[in-house]
Amino acid sequence: MECKVLVWWPVSPIPSGSDPLIDLSVNMKPRIALALSGGGFRASIFHLGMLRRLAELGWLPEVDVISTVSGGSIVGAFAVQRWNSFLAAGGDAKAFESVISTPFVERVQAHNFLLKWLVSSWRWPFRKISSKAFTRTQAAVELFDDIFFDGQRYDSLPSRPVLIINATNLQSIRAWRFTNAGMGDSRVGHANWGTNALRLSVCVGASAAFPPVFPPLRIVRGDYTFTPPIYQESPLPEYPLIPLTDGGAYDNSGLEALTKTVKVPGHDELIEPADLLVVSDGGAPANYEFDVTGIPALSDAALLYRVDAIARQQVSALRTRSLMTEFTKGSMRGIFAGLASSVKNMPADKHQQYCQIVNLNYQMPDDLLLPLRRLRTSLDRFNRIEIEALMYHAYSLTDAFAWCYRDIFADRYRVSGLSDSWRITFDPGIIAAWKSELEQGAKAFRFR
Repeated sequence: MECKVLVWWPVSPIPSGSDPLIDLSVNMKPRIALALSGGGFRASIFHLGMLRRLAELGWLPEVDVISTVSGGSIVGAFAVQRWNSFLAAGGDAKAFESVISTPFVERVQAHNFLLKWLVSSWRWPFRKISSKAFTRTQAAVELFDDIFFDGQRYDSLPSRPVLIINATNLQSIRAWRFTNAGMGDSRVGHANWGTNALRLSVCVGASAAFPPVFPPLRIVRGDYTFTPPIYQESPLPEYPLIPLTDGGAYDNSGLEALTKTVKVPGHDELIEPADLLVVSDGGAPANYEFDVTGIPALSDAALLYRVDAIARQQVSALRTRSLMTEFTKGSMRGIFAGLASSVKNMPADKHQQYCQIVNLNYQMPDDLLLPLRRLRTSLDRFNRIEIEALMYHAYSLTDAFAWCYRDIFADRYRVSGLSDSWRITFDPGIIAAWKSELEQGAKAFRFR
């Protein structure tokens, strides 16, 4: 039986005096790094569309690092736990569909995660009595396990690609990272798993613990041995419990681990920025609708929520602008496809060429993009139209941008043309049906 090995190339250590990382071994240079943002099941499904096109291009088997947040962690962990089977099946688009995409979509359609979680709520007081450590997040973790992860431990994942699941440490105000070899953050330090590796569902649950719906997931510090702070910061008090919340509170894109040289838990080598960075952002675009109720208490709450939303939006925008600046300067190469993106974001001459190749009837109309971007981010059931629309949008963007910017990529990543393997014809009937379904999906949860 042939054994397929994904290879990283070691490069020289960082020169002395250039960075506090200098004492931490040699660097590793990924071929392709992939960032999968948060945004509930909406983001998970959007990411599948990008992954499908990467599989068609033959890029997916060359992904060496995946950094995920929240909804991106759900689909990213699901994919990586099946990675060896995906490679064994050929590592191509057909293998991706059969091993990763279709099984994930079937689970999202067959199970209403949110409803199952709420239905179990009558047991929560009794479980709290029997175990003080029980929280609503623990109930969600158990559902993640039942539906997606089958009790698999994080340390059983393949060594490549390295899956970095990001949560937020409420004490250190740092990105808390899980890998197949350990966990930690730069301020608390890193710990190897040893014999205490967490289940994959626990790490995903921490990454997706959106407040206040899900309370923080707590790590018992005494169960692990942590290194000193990674960047020589002063250590924090050694609190017995480490509270972790949604990774999007710190970095909803998962970009920080991929845009600079970093040390990740459990790995001796440093990870440099990749030859090619591919970013899938299924997070919520800016919401410009805001109205004051006039009722004092409600107005104050609405104002507080709005100010928090503006702060989060600006942090996300700053990260994105910084990345696009690096792409423009040529210091990094890659693709950024977001839910808010459009093929019209290409330079005018490239967009004109694109439209000459791809008929307008195959491009998602503006009438559908607005309700698509407003789809809920919850963990309830998504129907066929919602899934197809999200995946097709991400697929089309990835196809278009890989073609548009091919000349600046390394030769191995220069695509020869645009895809014709998945085209949807948007006639008036389909537009009307999709618009109705997407507008409904933007307004309410699906309790069915």
